[in-house]
Amino acid sequence: MSGFQSNRRKSWLWCRRINPVLFFALLAPDPGFVAHAGTLTTKAAAPVEQYTRRIWRVQDGLPEDTVQAIQQSPDGYLWIGTTGGLVRFDGSHFHLYDHATTPALADNSVFCVLSARDGSLWIGTDGGGLVHFKDGAFRAYTQAAGLTNGFVRSLIEDDQGRIWIGTDNGLFQMNQDKLRQVDTSPFASAFAVHSIVEDRAHRIWVGGSGLLVFDQAGVSEKQLPGRDSENRVKSIVETKDGTIWVGTVSGLDRLVEGKFEPVPQIKGTVRTLRQTGDGTLWIGSIGHGLYRYVNGGFSHLTSADLLPSNTILSIFEDAEQQVWVGTQEGMVRLSKTPVSVLPLPGDSDSDIGTISADTNGTIWAASSGVFVIRDGVARPYKFPNLPDVPIRNVFRDRSGDLWIGTDGSGVYALTHGRVIHYTAPSRLTNNFTRAFLQSRDGAMWIATDEGVSRIAGEDTQNYQVRNGLAYFSTRALVEDKHGDIWIGTDHGLSHLHAGAFVRDAATDALAEEKVWSILEDDHGTLWFGTRSHGLFRYQDGRITTYTTAQGLATNSIYQLLDNHHGSLWLSGPTTISSFPLPTQEPDKEETHLKVNVYELPYDSIPAQMYGGRQPAGCVARDGGLWFASSRGAVRVLPQPAPHVAPPRALLTGIKADGRELPLASSLVFPASLSRLEISFAPLLLRSQEDVRFRYRLEGFDQDWIYAGTNRVASYTNLPAGKYQFRVVAFEVNNPAAVSEASFGLQKKPHFYDTWWFVSLCLLAAGLLILVIYQSRIRSLRLRFKAVLEERNRLAREMHDTVIQGCTSISALLEAISSLRRENLALQENLLDHARLQVRSTIDEARQAVWNLRHKEESVADLGSSAAAIAARTSEEFGIAVHCTEEGRPFSVRGSLARELLMVIREAVYNGALHGHPRRIQIKLVYTRDELDSSVHDDGCGFDPTARKAEGAQHYGIEGMRERVERMGGRISIVSAPERGTTVSFSVRRAHLQSPAAEDSIPI
Repeated sequence: MSGFQSNRRKSWLWCRRINPVLFFALLAPDPGFVAHAGTLTTKAAAPVEQYTRRIWRVQDGLPEDTVQAIQQSPDGYLWIGTTGGLVRFDGSHFHLYDHATTPALADNSVFCVLSARDGSLWIGTDGGGLVHFKDGAFRAYTQAAGLTNGFVRSLIEDDQGRIWIGTDNGLFQMNQDKLRQVDTSPFASAFAVHSIVEDRAHRIWVGGSGLLVFDQAGVSEKQLPGRDSENRVKSIVETKDGTIWVGTVSGLDRLVEGKFEPVPQIKGTVRTLRQTGDGTLWIGSIGHGLYRYVNGGFSHLTSADLLPSNTILSIFEDAEQQVWVGTQEGMVRLSKTPVSVLPLPGDSDSDIGTISADTNGTIWAASSGVFVIRDGVARPYKFPNLPDVPIRNVFRDRSGDLWIGTDGSGVYALTHGRVIHYTAPSRLTNNFTRAFLQSRDGAMWIATDEGVSRIAGEDTQNYQVRNGLAYFSTRALVEDKHGDIWIGTDHGLSHLHAGAFVRDAATDALAEEKVWSILEDDHGTLWFGTRSHGLFRYQDGRITTYTTAQGLATNSIYQLLDNHHGSLWLSGPTTISSFPLPTQEPDKEETHLKVNVYELPYDSIPAQMYGGRQPAGCVARDGGLWFASSRGAVRVLPQPAPHVAPPRALLTGIKADGRELPLASSLVFPASLSRLEISFAPLLLRSQEDVRFRYRLEGFDQDWIYAGTNRVASYTNLPAGKYQFRVVAFEVNNPAAVSEASFGLQKKPHFYDTWWFVSLCLLAAGLLILVIYQSRIRSLRLRFKAVLEERNRLAREMHDTVIQGCTSISALLEAISSLRRENLALQENLLDHARLQVRSTIDEARQAVWNLRHKEESVADLGSSAAAIAARTSEEFGIAVHCTEEGRPFSVRGSLARELLMVIREAVYNGALHGHPRRIQIKLVYTRDELDSSVHDDGCGFDPTARKAEGAQHYGIEGMRERVERMGGRISIVSAPERGTTVSFSVRRAHLQSPAAEDSIPI
């Protein structure tokens, strides 16, 4: 099955690329011509020009279909005046200016547009007056400014920079922003102006109600042939040869030797005239279509051909020599193409097709029959002495013999007037031929549906899968410069060297590919075209792959051709393209090919290239390239690539989380932004199918991102920061010529990502560390203080229990030892007291240890406990110790009572031991808020200041002071020599009964 049949579904691609395409013929200077459905043929074959066509209507973006004016501004935009408003066009997007968006446009119908030399636009409306657009601002000129008629029909700028304005009722001139009316009253009371031009002599031609000429001598009127009603002027143009052409309501007149003569070939009202850079005069009529005049001949095109309407309202040629035609039903762009299609007479839509070049300049085309193409004419051909069999391909060998491959009937060789028939299985592997090759040794190689056969005279050698062939279905044959045979199959590549199949980098790389075309170029490099995965280049043992990512028009390669002028030509399912052959292995950074894609004329729609049988294309002797297609023989005449500016990259829109934002040089987005979409497009009035893009968000993207034909860049969850978005546009045929657009953007951080928040966090962390450090230090100090306090408490406990007890025992023992031996009763009594003191001391020590390990929860009776201390002291020291209570006693909690008793006992014992008193008085006074206690003795007393100066250690006094102060009380010691000692202290009742106060005292 051929490539056409297997790829018929892709034919819609031509419509998308060309939409559709125009073809029409340009006549030689022969006045006789015949017009048939837009294709003009002369009596003899003549050179032809072809144009591709693209139509825009309302569904494509125009506000209304009626296009009355077309102009191009210096920045490259196309400005289109329609009955629905003024439109700016960049080649793909329309931007509308109408009364709703631009109040200066009082009327939406724009009749004429002028692009002035200063870059501004002058816009003539159909009832809304004159509007000037400059530096992004619109300014209206109406009756208030001196324009007495709002229907502006024509605008020009003369060589002095003056703007001439033609209206339905008068001619006006704008000079240095001053508007004045030009007097035409001698010629008509109300002169309507529809066309104004300036000729090469700087005369101003004004056409409307009549035809006036303004020159240095003044103004004069020119007479036109016919009646006055037929001579109302609609358009004027001066061609390069100096001829003045005037379009009127009745046709076309031209100035010949000072006199206007009618042009009989043109019918109907001539609304617009334009001569393009190639010298063609384009004539647009109302209701009669489009005429062309070139090389002395006219051609006629109507809505039956390429036009959407027979009413032509405007014609314009842009900077790239494309012709734009405004009609009543849309806008048309016409672009020249070097491609033409030659239909095969009587040919049906067959599923086979090969085309080959003969050494004598003949082109053989095999479809449902065989056709010979000579001098641009295709004729059916019948081989003599050959049966009526379906022919697949025709090949002429170096000896002049013709080899005819058939579809099921083997191969016929036409040599010296006789026919030799080769069939399977004796001489061929299969009777269905795919390709021919004549090797250097003169042998013929024939690729078939089931293998390859080599025929050298009477010797035949067949190569099939069992012999090492990669696959039985063969597609292409080539002999390289070393004499090796390369065979492309539907499942791999075979390399035949010295009669044996060998493996190399090429066969390994293409082991799974459908290899449909093979070519060795003039540098000895092998090229392999595959059915689905692009182009492979094999040189010096290295394989390089090219796909659409490197600029190919398609990854399906049907035919490879070398026209020996440094270019490789490729056909695919719907495309013909070429690119310059690299002379050496390309750099990795420069793998993008300079691909030229050639569009077909309109009458080849839908067109499908053929492939799978060789040759599907050939190079003619005159340098033209021919390809087999479903619409006939396609011919490409290579032409030098025009020097055109690269497409200008434009930023067309920005969406933040789906919301459209106005374009600006710099944008700031909130921290909540999650999705950003940036759209871009080229400013390119020619076909944009070959435009490619790459973009980069500096600050985020590490390298450029190749977008191909995609025109949107998307980013999600961008981190906060400042970025620069850059987009580059280029065409595949010239990837080095680029243009760039850029803008800056910034995404604000969340508050927790700001420097001040981070600083505050660092400061807070530092403060927290400091607080923790200080707390730790304070805790260590408190623990150290607690340890010291506990040591002091232990010292107090030892002093008040063990040491005091031991002191009492020591005193008793000394007393016993001082008694005489005969006073046994007293000794025995003192000894009993000593024993009792020992047991008491032990009990107090145990109680102290118990208090260190347990918390005392009981409530003590201070009065009875103090009385017990008095009784014991009195008994031990023989001193009168009394205890009294005043007020209403209240209970004291746990260890607090013990602390108080320890203070009382210490004071009593100090007095008994050191003061040698006769009497000691303990007093407890209970008040409403406090407990006041005092211990008074009448002993010898002491001088507190003297004791302190001696530096002696008085642990008892210090211990009493510590105990009282820890309970929040006050203590005072009053003593003097020979006056006794009074120890008094007071503690608030709330402290003595509060659990918190008790807990604050270590046990």
